Amino acid sequence: MRILLVYATVEGQTRKIATHVAERLSGSGHDITLIDATDAKAAPAADSFDASILLAPVHVGTFPAPLRHFAKANVEALMARPGAFISVSLAAASADKGEVAEIAGYVDKFSKETGWWPVSVHNAAGALKFTEYDFFRRWMLKRIAEKEGGPTDTSRDHEFTDWNTLDAFVDGFVAHAPTVAGKI
Repeated sequence: MRILLVYATVEGQTRKIATHVAERLSGSGHDITLIDATDAKAAPAADSFDASILLAPVHVGTFPAPLRHFAKANVEALMARPGAFISVSLAAASADKGEVAEIAGYVDKFSKETGWWPVSVHNAAGALKFTEYDFFRRWMLKRIAEKEGGPTDTSRDHEFTDWNTLDAFVDGFVAHAPTVAGKI
């Protein structure tokens, strides 16, 4: 399959996830086009890909503007083929079911704003990049992590992405995309 991957990142974890997905799919024989939404002008024509996967982190209750703009500007091409969305956030790792459920609202808001409705959504847990934060952000996130029972060692980063679950999601989406394509 020819698969379009478009991502936006803030702290780099979504880029890491997008690169992982691209390498996994390429290794399985798929033709991958990986695009950073901040560099993207337009999606390839709808007939140049069989499916798409968009990836973005949640920050302050929304996804980065470059991905929102990309999806909105290219909605016809994206809607012409099966699409998946991978939302990246620390809330996906939370034991609080309410926080996890809140992510679905962000994805729904994204779809309403852009007009792009993915057929599959995966919420991937992100990372705490303590070593990259300024003093205030490190202090604030340490307090939140402490309240949640998470890691508070600020001398290193903490990754929460469940790579096996992510791989299973991507494999499942790609396996079912040809079936879904016949219904679009």
